[in-house]
Amino acid sequence: MMVMKKLHIIFIGFLWMLGLTSCEDVLNRMPIDKINSEEVFSDEVLVESYLTYLYQSLPLNEFLNQAANYTDEVTSAVQNTNPVTLGTVSRTSEVFSYWQYEYLRNLNSFIEKIKLSPFDETFKRQFEGEARFLRAFVYFEMERRYGGVPLVDIVLDPFQEIDVKYAARSTEEEIVDFIDSELTEVTEMLSANPLPRGRVNKWTAHALHARSMLWAASIAKYGTVQLDGLVGVPASRSDEFYGKAADAADAIIASQHYELFNSMPDNKAENYRNIFMEEGNSEVIFEVVYDGVEVGHGWDASIAPYTFGTHVTQYSPTLEFVLGYENIDGSDDQPQFGVDHLYQDGADPFINKDPRLLGSVFFQGDPWRAYTIQTYEGIDTSQVPDVNHIVSNPSYVYKDMNSVGPDSRMYLYDEKSPNAGFLPKKYLDDSGEKITSGTSKTNWIEFRLAEMYLTKAEASFELGEYKDAADALNETRERAGISLVDETSITRDKVRNERRSELFLENHRFWDLRRWRIAESVLNHQFTGLRIIYHYESGEYYFLPIECENFTRIFRQEHYYNPITESRIDNNPHLIENPLY
Repeated sequence: MMVMKKLHIIFIGFLWMLGLTSCEDVLNRMPIDKINSEEVFSDEVLVESYLTYLYQSLPLNEFLNQAANYTDEVTSAVQNTNPVTLGTVSRTSEVFSYWQYEYLRNLNSFIEKIKLSPFDETFKRQFEGEARFLRAFVYFEMERRYGGVPLVDIVLDPFQEIDVKYAARSTEEEIVDFIDSELTEVTEMLSANPLPRGRVNKWTAHALHARSMLWAASIAKYGTVQLDGLVGVPASRSDEFYGKAADAADAIIASQHYELFNSMPDNKAENYRNIFMEEGNSEVIFEVVYDGVEVGHGWDASIAPYTFGTHVTQYSPTLEFVLGYENIDGSDDQPQFGVDHLYQDGADPFINKDPRLLGSVFFQGDPWRAYTIQTYEGIDTSQVPDVNHIVSNPSYVYKDMNSVGPDSRMYLYDEKSPNAGFLPKKYLDDSGEKITSGTSKTNWIEFRLAEMYLTKAEASFELGEYKDAADALNETRERAGISLVDETSITRDKVRNERRSELFLENHRFWDLRRWRIAESVLNHQFTGLRIIYHYESGEYYFLPIECENFTRIFRQEHYYNPITESRIDNNPHLIENPLY
């Protein structure tokens, strides 16, 4: 990826020589086919630098741009009152939008011009394949938001009348078929070298193919075809797409270029946490590279515990999500809460849970750097635990002990509050002191091998191939250290729960709830958390369930798709609005 960063610097210099003030000018005001394109496409370095810029517009919903707080994974510090959770998404209030025809124009232009360039055929095929991958990625991101969208795979002249076939929405099935055919072709055009992990190769294309075909299969199986196919995929094609998803995942698994990260097999929680901290590990298929200097992000500043963050904490895992992790032995027992149940520390109620929980979430008393996490919210001063004797005041000290922990919601301002009593641990950097906004250097992993095993498991299960499904599912379960399944014990719930546990905060849950068409049953209620109380006399803790959101979430049937919106329809009357908006 350092090569790509150097190319970006070259490209900035190239823009300066042309007298342009910013990269945005190239895309928004002067498309590349209008600014010395002959010069660009006669120099390999300039072509590489331009493609590097196109990479930077890739629609990756990484870190704080993801939709975790729209799901049951977390709640927000500011009561999570956004249009998605309130159920007010409408033709004028879209959230998580992505309508990128300007970006598509530049990709189409690149694809056309690289084909006509004088370069070596190997060079041309690789770069055409990368640009077509990016284009397929864009269409997938739009399809899973809107269903069918206008399919534009040529460069349109903005000064000429546009053919209605490019202005009107294609069916969702046509978009799926386009993505399928594009990725099938580009896997044969791209390099089979898995390095560098920040550049598209054959295996990245297989990974997107697996993800997009699993989506299409789910829409076919669980969705409904409406508006003459503008949304929905025919149910008759579900098995076809499940098969393609399984095949694409299998291609990556069989390549043996990747293996599940397992450098700490004796500490399952830390092993899981370090998947995301050890750069360039063998599980990563494609990642966005950060160095914290030239390119950084704000995850640590916004998510880290109070002592280490500057905007903490925007996310707080919900009690529902925490309890959803399986027990190690496969039992159904859940921890008991209330004054009659004392525990040694904040993690003690969950000690029998899947170790990935302990690698993903902070609990009261967890060590972090040279610090101990303090999320308790009060001290019970009675001899026998009694909620009527709780002192909970940030300015009050009881027998040399602060009555609330500095990382708790009682100590912090509302905008920094862990409302559910839990803090995220995943992706946080433990290597230094407080990390300011824009200086985090943890890489964002977009595709990794675990997702491919989960895709293979889900697709195989839906096809009725239960042994293959169990074998694939057991790859991540065994690494996590929880009970295994076989062809007689595997269930759809097991498959889906494994996915939620393995992929927490990786921007999958929102989309999974939509493609399985279960968002209404999962999301439409008030989410809860825990109030952690320290009983001074016993030196132990008890936990009081609390409502961590002061409203009931509302997910409506129409919200399985985004609205096309009034503004887009006003701009292009050939567009048709999605159902129920």
